[in-house]
Amino acid sequence: MEFHPSESLSQLQKIDTEMLRDIVDIFDKHDIRYFLIAGSLLGAVRHKGFIPWDDDLDIGVPRPDYEKFMDHKDEWLTDHYMAKNFQSDSNYKYYITRVYDKRVKVRELRGRDTAATFASLDLFPIDGTPNNILLRKLFINKVLFYRMLASLANFNNIDQHRSRGHLEKKFISIMGFFNTEKWLNKNKIYNHIDKLLRRQNYADSLYVGSLMGAYRKKEIFDKSFIGSRSQYRFADFNVYGPENYDGYLKHMYGNYMELPTIEQIKEKQHFEIIMEKRK
Repeated sequence: MEFHPSESLSQLQKIDTEMLRDIVDIFDKHDIRYFLIAGSLLGAVRHKGFIPWDDDLDIGVPRPDYEKFMDHKDEWLTDHYMAKNFQSDSNYKYYITRVYDKRVKVRELRGRDTAATFASLDLFPIDGTPNNILLRKLFINKVLFYRMLASLANFNNIDQHRSRGHLEKKFISIMGFFNTEKWLNKNKIYNHIDKLLRRQNYADSLYVGSLMGAYRKKEIFDKSFIGSRSQYRFADFNVYGPENYDGYLKHMYGNYMELPTIEQIKEKQHFEIIMEKRK
């Protein structure tokens, strides 16, 4: 039995696909290295586009290229796009950068905060880690500790629909009574995380990734997977992904070519379209 996305999800996937085409064209034009990561790479490899029941796009950008893009974003992006992160907007909720299409207004469905925003895709800075195994573990746990504090400082934005272990669910439930957004400053925490991540040299690191991604420790992978990058079909155009996509996807998902059953699939719609003002 085949999964068929709802009309709303299908429409959002088409909008996001056009955004992806535009952004990777900009990256290619200005020699910004990038590659699809996580479910976006899985979608390109397994489905030649979106995973049919998903609606977000994740792009990894090595830290030096990420900084180059952020320095020139206002110059390179066309008028209907804008890029935001916690450094450019103090009210912004995330550490990573989002590129928005201002022509398409959406409502985010993940957390308690369902304020209107715009259709978007996510840019993850890909950072290095210590090459010493023990120091790498210490570094990862330190960043994840501050990430937890940032989540508590941004409590209303915690994804209530995400699959979590029993202890994590219990912890979130308990912390909901403490009004942590009042006594934790997310921007100060993000700045501290940013300093920790920037200290690592991407070029010299054997293992790289984005600890601010959904899979946390799993987001750190062998840099050799990236290699020289390879192109993969996404809808009707090509995008870059890690050269060793098989090694990367097995690291992230195990048997990534095995499809879930219809009963196991939950349509992961993170946004709903409110208004579209595109020609």
